[in-house]
Amino acid sequence: MTDGTTGHCATSPDGSPTRWSTGRSGSRWPRPASIPERAFSRFPPGCICAMTCCSATPTRRRVPPRCGGTNWPASSPAWACSPAPTPCGGSVTGVTSLPDQAFDVGGGDYQNAGDVVTVPSPLPYIFAEEKHADRQAREALFCTFNADLGFFERAVLGVTQATGARVTVVGDLRMSNPDPRAARNAGTRYVHGLAVPPTAGRAFHPKLTVIVGPARALVAVGSGNLSVGGWHLNAETWTIAAVDRDRCPRLVVDAAEWLRSVARLCAISPPAADAMGRTAAALEALSGGQVVDTGHRLVHTSDAPIIDQLPVTPVECLRLYAPFHDARAEAIQELTLRLAPARVTLAVQSGHRTVVQPEAIARVIGDLGIDLEVVEDRHRSYRHGKLVEAIGYDGACWTLTGSPNLSSAALLKPVADGGNVELAVLARPSAPLFPGGVPIRLDEVPAVRISTTNHVDTATRATLLAATRAAGGLHLTFAHPTPRPVRIVASSHTDFDTWADVGAVPEGAVQHLIAGVDLPGGSRVRTAWTEHGVTRDGNLVFVTDPERTMFRVSDEPRGGSQGPIEILADARLAERWLHGVRQLAASRASIALPAAGGTSGPTGESETATGTPRLDTDPEDWLRYSDDAKSRLGTAMFHFSLGGFAALSATSTSYGSDLLQPTDLLSDERAAGLDGDDANTVNDDIDPSTGQNAELGGSRNADDESDPNDDNDERALHELRRVGRALTRAVRVDLAHLPAIDRLAVGTLVLVGVELGAWETPHGEQGWITVLAQVVETLDLDDMPAAIEANVASVAAVALYLIRDHLPTAGRPAEYLRYEEAAERAAHLVVAADATLVADYAEAISNSRGFPIDPDDVMRTAVMIVDDDPLATAIDKLEDRRPAWRVNRHADTALHVGGAFTNPFHAAAEALDAIDGAGVVAVWATGANGRWAIAARAADDLIRVEQRDGAVRWWHYRLTVLGDATRIARDNELASRVRINHGPLNRAFPEALTLLARAGIDVAAGPPE
Repeated sequence: MTDGTTGHCATSPDGSPTRWSTGRSGSRWPRPASIPERAFSRFPPGCICAMTCCSATPTRRRVPPRCGGTNWPASSPAWACSPAPTPCGGSVTGVTSLPDQAFDVGGGDYQNAGDVVTVPSPLPYIFAEEKHADRQAREALFCTFNADLGFFERAVLGVTQATGARVTVVGDLRMSNPDPRAARNAGTRYVHGLAVPPTAGRAFHPKLTVIVGPARALVAVGSGNLSVGGWHLNAETWTIAAVDRDRCPRLVVDAAEWLRSVARLCAISPPAADAMGRTAAALEALSGGQVVDTGHRLVHTSDAPIIDQLPVTPVECLRLYAPFHDARAEAIQELTLRLAPARVTLAVQSGHRTVVQPEAIARVIGDLGIDLEVVEDRHRSYRHGKLVEAIGYDGACWTLTGSPNLSSAALLKPVADGGNVELAVLARPSAPLFPGGVPIRLDEVPAVRISTTNHVDTATRATLLAATRAAGGLHLTFAHPTPRPVRIVASSHTDFDTWADVGAVPEGAVQHLIAGVDLPGGSRVRTAWTEHGVTRDGNLVFVTDPERTMFRVSDEPRGGSQGPIEILADARLAERWLHGVRQLAASRASIALPAAGGTSGPTGESETATGTPRLDTDPEDWLRYSDDAKSRLGTAMFHFSLGGFAALSATSTSYGSDLLQPTDLLSDERAAGLDGDDANTVNDDIDPSTGQNAELGGSRNADDESDPNDDNDERALHELRRVGRALTRAVRVDLAHLPAIDRLAVGTLVLVGVELGAWETPHGEQGWITVLAQVVETLDLDDMPAAIEANVASVAAVALYLIRDHLPTAGRPAEYLRYEEAAERAAHLVVAADATLVADYAEAISNSRGFPIDPDDVMRTAVMIVDDDPLATAIDKLEDRRPAWRVNRHADTALHVGGAFTNPFHAAAEALDAIDGAGVVAVWATGANGRWAIAARAADDLIRVEQRDGAVRWWHYRLTVLGDATRIARDNELASRVRINHGPLNRAFPEALTLLARAGIDVAAGPPE
């Protein structure tokens, strides 16, 4: 029990057990109808074995489950399948053994004593997770032998997506034969994965359901396949474990280890294998709290036979039930040899529903000399739950429940030695689980075999595991190397019966890319080949669109789904969004950055040996990191920060919240009748001429001639400037304390704010240049995930171009110095700028002249920053400012400028000031009238050489903070004050000749051509 309480099986007046109750005073488990309401909330995580037993007297008629369609967000338990009425189960957290359901689907009564009643499937617990309404779940994984995808989409997918999880179904490839008309969302809303064990003919047979997030998880291990029978109609056995950050049952840790192991042993569709890895990582992250030993152990065939993992204790009675036995009764023989029971009780179902060979069992039992009792279960519901139950001489018992049948492949062999992939739970329940029945003789049991001719032959066929959309085309994965060349045919959209040839695969291929093929997610693909003149078809797989299957219906706690325009247009919304930024920054600034799984920072960050933050580069870490970022920033801002308006537009058009319906669904007569209508407005009385409800009036007074536009514009501008001030504060106070992707989001928001006019001017202390420069300097703080390096570099490149483009054309004011500082800090970063991303981020942003930013200009600026070539930078500046000038590099440290100007020294001085740095540089300017001038600079020395009327004159000036070359050229009074006299102007002096020589200027040779 979870908290140390003991349990007992209460008895009815005739002595038969009637219900399971705990030793907790006054406590009794509630009825299953309450499970969706309060599961995971009433009791702490731990272990509770919940079961119900019926008396021999027939009680009341059982109600069959109600099945119907489920589509998020309108999912509710009533729309899916209601659990059968039962006096056990209830709002339980921890590990809960949920044994066989015993309602009669035909409406009959109970027939036998000892029947067990319980919740038939994990579905109520999934509804319970959805009712938390926080959408914290990240991954939902369903491992099964065979999957009815139509049932799954109608009854399970909607509510599972509503928990916030990505969804993956993994089934045995040999059993996969989906109906594409019923499975309309495979490959887009969830991954349909296939698995193949290493030994031909063996089965991927586990039944595992996991819903996991950073706060809670649900792990269910059982016997039911993902089908209407396995989850609703059959009698199944399920063990359910619940976990939170504080307490984690050992069973959950075992489940994570098993997921890692099976992904190594089997060939699994790559998208599904990735999902299994992410699920394991998420479970491992939750297991960082207190691991609770609930007495439940997960056993499986990954490393050893299940039989070797069973307890070796004295057994008085061994009770067995399974719907399938091996033909030679090897499993029963080995179990009996290992456990040495005094007697064995075997349950079979009536109506030829147990696949068994009684003659083989008779031989085994006869050879071993063991007493055998056979009971017949006559319930109308098919009992698919498996059970090995051992009762000791002291009355204590242990049970094995889950996926293994009574077969050698399930119990006696590990996967590597030819066994099935099986998963089971070993537990010590407080009451027996054996179903019981009517005693019969072994020779009265009919021999039943099962045909396997319909299974896919994975050994000899070109068997597809996966077809995945990729950047270069369609990526195919095969279970084994293709035994022959095969063609690939595809069926798209609702053309279910139309197949088109899309490419060929050579012999021996396991992975193959068909270049240039762009099939939408959800399309159907299969192989085709000709054998002995007959066309053969391979198995069908759905094309997986990774971008769509990775999409989560995530929560939007800050900013909702609003993008940058919506946030900046509403000052209150912007301040609320930035308040979240401020809270996160404050929490990260006040405490040390936690390791992965902490609550104060984004998952995926950890500490290095020196205590500095780093980001783990594992894809699973990045996925958790991005999930956390989406929950903080909002999905729209997350995507905008990673790709600008292009990414935002692509996301909004690619994903919707409605699941595709089966093609045979009847039309809904309550729905809107016109293309432009929706269900909420069909009955509204709308005046089409005004777009207003006619009953509400709402028209303005015709005599009111005032135009509100002016006031509205003024208010809007006031609100926008308020947003600018809030952004300025966020950048200056909070930005350095945020995670990398949050800093990127704030930076992109500042770029949009600049375009919208959130700041009155680019210049000055309150201008946006200083704000954007600080953004650039803060984007990379050595905690940047590799996945967003190109994004951060591209945003930095756009920001630096925008700053540089708005700098004054003359002089070196404070803004110019801020630009140089930011460019120097970001030089190592912008080298990773991507031209496509630059174009995406620059979209809808204008330069200083009001034209759209040219991405090529941004990339040129980035190259100049990286190369750190002052002359190249000056050439680029002058070409922008003075398009009529001809600017060329004259030497390594000199430029030549030509143009129609009449005062060449003014041009030379302006060009000289465009050259950054304090080294030796010079500019030779030639005017249209043949006059020329040289301006050369070294530290604070300015040399001027000018040719007038055939004579050459020489000047020497002292540069000051307020007196650059341009001001000296245009201000004669300033020039007189800072001039250094060397005698007659027509005489060269040594300082000038030395500086010009260092700059590569030869005055005697004349200006360059």
